Amino acid sequence: MKRTLILIFLPFLVVLPFSYVISEKACGSLMSFHAKKPIPFNHKSHITKYGAANCETCHGYYENGRFKGLPTVGECKACHTDNDAGKTPEQARSKPFFANYKDGDRPWEAFAKQPDLVYFSHMAVMKNEKQARCSSCHGLKEDSMTTAKIKGKMPMGQCMDCHTALKISNACMVCHD
Repeated sequence: MKRTLILIFLPFLVVLPFSYVISEKACGSLMSFHAKKPIPFNHKSHITKYGAANCETCHGYYENGRFKGLPTVGECKACHTDNDAGKTPEQARSKPFFANYKDGDRPWEAFAKQPDLVYFSHMAVMKNEKQARCSSCHGLKEDSMTTAKIKGKMPMGQCMDCHTALKISNACMVCHD
């Protein structure tokens, strides 16, 4: 009888540690994603010099409420026009590297890649009565002169702490399908 139980459970005991290691590596790889940022960007100058009053100036919402995420080159060109004649120092200058891209391109990759099992709605978090701040998850970009990630991983516990503070439900189905 003991021998039979050992033969039945031995494969599970062998496979379990390997599957754990593989899933940990996959999740760790996803959470430490190194996004490509081919165009230099300075949050500090856009906020202080050009008056981008809040994050929604560049990272707004579509009419249907869906979050836009990173802006398109066309959206950047709305301020960085090709004609610099008559511009004051406070106005955005043209950027020659935009010529390599179409208006609809988004050459930057986002750091915030969520696993497929996670659903996150910026609208639900940012537009509720408690009004979370962008810096809660993304760090303080006001003094950032690069596109480097300021905050590290966003483990589930950190999300749950924020949910508790903002009185948002921590029920599994709120974020997981």
